[in-house]
Amino acid sequence: MADHSPDPGTEDTATILVVDDLKSSRLLIGSILNAAGFNNLIFASDGVEALELLEQTPVDMVILDIVMPRKDGISVCREVRERLGLTMPILIQTSLQDADHRATAFDAGASDIVSKPIHAHEIVSRTRLHLERRRMIDSLQRYRRRMQDELRAAEAMQVSLLKSDDEVAAIAGPRHARMTTFYKASNQLGGDLWQVFEIDETRFGIFMVDLSGHGVAAAINAFRVHMLAEDRTHDRTSPGDWLTSVNANLCQILPVEHFATAFYGVVDIARGRIEYAAAGAPPPILLDREGGWRLIDGSGVILGCSEGARYETHSTPIRQGDRIFFYSDALYEKFDEPDKSLEAVELVAHARAVLGSVSGQGFHEALIARIFDDPDADCRDDLTLILLEVAGDG
Repeated sequence: MADHSPDPGTEDTATILVVDDLKSSRLLIGSILNAAGFNNLIFASDGVEALELLEQTPVDMVILDIVMPRKDGISVCREVRERLGLTMPILIQTSLQDADHRATAFDAGASDIVSKPIHAHEIVSRTRLHLERRRMIDSLQRYRRRMQDELRAAEAMQVSLLKSDDEVAAIAGPRHARMTTFYKASNQLGGDLWQVFEIDETRFGIFMVDLSGHGVAAAINAFRVHMLAEDRTHDRTSPGDWLTSVNANLCQILPVEHFATAFYGVVDIARGRIEYAAAGAPPPILLDREGGWRLIDGSGVILGCSEGARYETHSTPIRQGDRIFFYSDALYEKFDEPDKSLEAVELVAHARAVLGSVSGQGFHEALIARIFDDPDADCRDDLTLILLEVAGDG
């Protein structure tokens, strides 16, 4: 049963259930609490009646006697926690001072113990203490739920920046290529971003960027880069010029000590080449149709550090049957044990082994499972994978 108690209020609004088989004890506790400003009190004469009330009435706190007919206080406490699933503070009153007996009360779910005979100052102080603690816990839980809702909304917005499989296919397919993508943030929100651009009837662009940091700050920067990249359309045909322009703008808008690695390539299968510029990115791996491989240089000044940095356009040939594998550093870096990070030759071996049995979208899941020994592995950093397969006559 879900906890149906309301948010604990002040002394005037907090609802307190007093459970004691002695009418005189109920009246005494009631008068003490009334005098202290607690006016919303309900009473039960035994454990059975208390449980019936708790099933129907939201309360903020229970003050519970142990020795009672029909059902004792320990049994009531245990049912409140286990069967009803309620979390309000339970103050147990007892004249028993045996340590084992008191331990049993705490094991059953008691929040605190007050001694009998009742001492007015003690019961008022402990009541106020536990109600205030409950208010603080409830406030933190509400804040956490609100933050989770906001993070989920931000996550959905970030994912919406990425093109769908159909959108990617609509760009790559007519240009004699097939592309599949994978993205997973390390912490709900991330700083990795990839984009695919139409350039003309035969060419398209691939942009991958990895922003420093994680979480909200990295995600905000990813939004900035996305808007910037979408806006800069006039020089996309020249990767070096385009990346130079993107960097100059990022130097002005990124916060101090924030930066990004990036790779931008213009794929031209009709002419059998990919022209590219890079900014300290992991080098894409070109797996050729004969079974060989080579790295596409990803070096260059990282974005956001030097406004005057210039990036050169490079070119490498591609042919029908070749594959180019783009990836972020989370795939190979062992952040806690850098000496165990994967080398390029090991990445190639893993990719070749997976491609021997699966390609397309299944490639990414199979590769992750192979490298991390778990298809649902949680990465320490944001993870982006793109597989480009050349299917034309280049």
